Amino acid sequence: MLLDYHMHLENGDFSKEWALSFWETASSRGISEIGFSEHVYRFRQAIDIVDNDWARVRCTEDLDAYVSLIQKLQAEGYPIKLGLEIDYFPEKEETIRKLVDSYPFDYVLGSIHWLGSWGFDNPEWADEWERRDLDQVYREYFDLLKQAASSGLFNSLSHPDVIKVFGHRPEGDLRALYQEVVQVIARNPGLCIEVSTAGLRKPVGRLYPEPEFLELAYKHRIPVTMASDAHYPQDAGADYPQAVEFLRQAGYQQITRFTAGKSVQVELG
Repeated sequence: MLLDYHMHLENGDFSKEWALSFWETASSRGISEIGFSEHVYRFRQAIDIVDNDWARVRCTEDLDAYVSLIQKLQAEGYPIKLGLEIDYFPEKEETIRKLVDSYPFDYVLGSIHWLGSWGFDNPEWADEWERRDLDQVYREYFDLLKQAASSGLFNSLSHPDVIKVFGHRPEGDLRALYQEVVQVIARNPGLCIEVSTAGLRKPVGRLYPEPEFLELAYKHRIPVTMASDAHYPQDAGADYPQAVEFLRQAGYQQITRFTAGKSVQVELG
């Protein structure tokens, strides 16, 4: 079984036709089930979570309309899950928890996109990388990821080493840093990490996470989800043969399927 639990409708509307265009592409690539996980900052009901000028002007959509669309598709029998991708900020944990508890999500993805006011994966601020100490940036990112893992808010941590998105990487072996993070994730039973093909379409040109990270996750028996992070239909299920091989090389034979926040393991591929 193949699942793609990370897709975004943001380049279209909340219509059946737009949503099904993602499903049709994914299905043609052998995907059995998909999930949409819109960015939380898009929704008026979540205006207090990503509290900066960049997000505020994009906070224009109705979360109820999004939820209603996915529920309608589910009622019609389409194998589509309701998810949400939430930017993690330690000071916003209670706000996030109240939002998550208010809707019937099948799963919730936790992401780190911001280090303070810097959206480090946004091309608009790519020049900021040249002014930063790479060791410090990586440390800050993975410290936040550990806090997200310990928060109990999320079912899966999406693109867990997205900090590498533009190809910036500190000198030396990062295995010790990965080990710290993996140990924290492993202390939270059932929490998944996401294996994502999106990095292949980014400047770094690599899957998320790095092989050493995934191998450590497998040794610690951390379950995984799969994702394309498609923002357009043509990217749904993109590069999945490479992702499947990547997972098998690390030792994985199963992936995680979610329904109403509950997970089961299903055979991979």
